[in-house]
Amino acid sequence: MDLATLEDFAHINPASIMAMSNSLHFHTLEHAFREAAQAAENAGDAAAFRAYNILAVVCSYHFNPSRPDTFSPQIIFKGKRTLIPSDYLGEQQGVLVQIAEQIDHPLLRARIADSCWYVNRRLHAVAALAASSYLNAVELFFKRELLDQYESDFAVPFKVVDLIDRAFAIYASAGKRNEIPDSAKEVLKRAYETAKDNECLVAFVRVSSIAQSSGLLEWQEIAAVAEALAQATKDKQYAEAVKKVWLHAARAYLKVDNKESAVRCRVNAVEQTLRMRDSVSTAMAKASWTRSAIGELRAIGGMAQRIELLKKELQQHEEDSLSEFGSFSVPMDLTDERRATIEEFEPLDAHEMLLRLAFTSRAPDKIALHKNCLEKRDKYFFSSMSGKSYADERGKVIATAEHVPHGSEPSGEWFDHESLSEAGLHYHIATEAFIRPACITMSRCQLIDDRHFEPIVCSSEFVPPGFEAIFSQGFSKLVQGDMVSAAHLLIPQLESALRHVLNSRRSNTAKLNVDLTQEDQSLKQLLSNYWGEIEQVFGVDNTYLFHILFNLKGGPMLRHEVAHGKLSTAQCFEPSCIYACWFIFHLTCVPLAPHWNSVIAGAIQEIAS
Repeated sequence: MDLATLEDFAHINPASIMAMSNSLHFHTLEHAFREAAQAAENAGDAAAFRAYNILAVVCSYHFNPSRPDTFSPQIIFKGKRTLIPSDYLGEQQGVLVQIAEQIDHPLLRARIADSCWYVNRRLHAVAALAASSYLNAVELFFKRELLDQYESDFAVPFKVVDLIDRAFAIYASAGKRNEIPDSAKEVLKRAYETAKDNECLVAFVRVSSIAQSSGLLEWQEIAAVAEALAQATKDKQYAEAVKKVWLHAARAYLKVDNKESAVRCRVNAVEQTLRMRDSVSTAMAKASWTRSAIGELRAIGGMAQRIELLKKELQQHEEDSLSEFGSFSVPMDLTDERRATIEEFEPLDAHEMLLRLAFTSRAPDKIALHKNCLEKRDKYFFSSMSGKSYADERGKVIATAEHVPHGSEPSGEWFDHESLSEAGLHYHIATEAFIRPACITMSRCQLIDDRHFEPIVCSSEFVPPGFEAIFSQGFSKLVQGDMVSAAHLLIPQLESALRHVLNSRRSNTAKLNVDLTQEDQSLKQLLSNYWGEIEQVFGVDNTYLFHILFNLKGGPMLRHEVAHGKLSTAQCFEPSCIYACWFIFHLTCVPLAPHWNSVIAGAIQEIAS
């Protein structure tokens, strides 16, 4: 970091900054200072270079006026970041405190004072200077002496409200909420009146909230003005902004215990949600807005008749959305892998084929899946900015996944849904390159039927007693390519097999109902209540596959689809379903692998002979 002294700043004359730029935007000031620093460096003026460079850094902080981390790095990338105020502690901060009052540009003066107070709350005079300078910048904006460089139809831009918000937040944090200067109140009042008179809806909501918390407005006045403003703009301004004003009026009415008026405003807010629905063209988007409206009406209460009407509309939009789904393909050449699998299986005996089939693939690595999810989020920035929704075959949304902003720690649910595409690719490659070629080769070279699997299922700790014939028949149908039979025989057995393994470890997997009856827990409950123990038995990767392949809403959900009769014939032949049936065979064979040649191979040979 280049540091600048008082002499360096005196060299550039802090009282002449307005002549360089009269912008109301920090990044414009930063750009101006970067150019000045570069010119100074080219001219060999080291003092000016250091001073302008420090000012550029101060203007580069990312500004979050309504958050505790008011100043954050402009860029965070691969473990590195740009500078923040705490990087300038000590002597450099002392210099900035001394030159702050000399700066003639109110926005820069406010930024320097605020960033110094941000890291040292004992600088009370600097806090007052920051707040007054922010409001002075707003004053000059209204006088057109400081310019908003972006052309806007709004008389009170969002940027101006940010400055007001930060100024009054400083007064509150510094313990001056009851000692706010009259000049500050006048600026706030002017912003409020300007926003109201010019129908700047979002600015009105924010400024009126600041005015109320500062004691300049009462909730009753805010409620009446907000409702009138929303009513006047309900058909001509952006629906989301009008909705904010309706909800603001509802909140204000609740503050004065006028519940009837609050309900009226909330219902009008729902109308704006439906107005947004009517402004979109696709049935999928219309369905999404209709669902939002239904949720909002349910939160209000007493809207059963309107909700029923919207449900009918929702159903129609969901059905219409089915024609909007599209598909895309990615060319993938697995010819060499298929040929290698065929050549590997052709010379084998039946018992060797079955062992090789059981281990021809493996569950996807959980850590690798999550690592790829994070890499994709960083690489494909815009696609990671929005959440995702998952619909069933009738167009109903069955699951949603919210987006996770950069710099935030993703939740386990986010990783689960983001892993679905990576896992889907794994199913496809494993199925087309290894599992299907292996099964086809086995059927062509050997007559594989139920009897070949009897020694396996009778010896495996994974197969519950009494279910051996079901597993044997399911595995033979898998090898023979009858996936309709294989899927409906094998997939329902996974839950029972897991329960059998847990019970064998003396874990009670039954649940006690309120009426004191007992019933077995479902796969979802088993994974929720016994995740750690299942990981101990089956490993991290296999346990995670139980979840994302058989259980997770939005994924293949094979346990649910089969249990409720929703798995169609075509879906039985999809890679995820074939892989799931193979995976159950894999789990059946894993405990037998150490004894395969000594016990299982001979039994299969005897049966097959």
